[in-house]
Amino acid sequence: MNVTRQTKLEDLPELLTPEEFRAYLGLGRTTVYELIRSGDLPVKRFGRRVWIPKEVLRREDSF
Repeated sequence: MNVTRQTKLEDLPELLTPEEFRAYLGLGRTTVYELIRSGDLPVKRFGRRVWIPKEVLRREDSF
């Protein structure tokens, strides 16, 4: 899926890659990975893959 800032929240997949998350919010790659490393961005890990739940975007205190 090609995610952009114009993509509707309901059209996003339930789990986003860091790249999709970055594109949706307009953040830099380094910023997203720093948020993941610091624990400020909750993620799900499957092996070496990192996924960000869409519900993170629904929280009022999120980015």
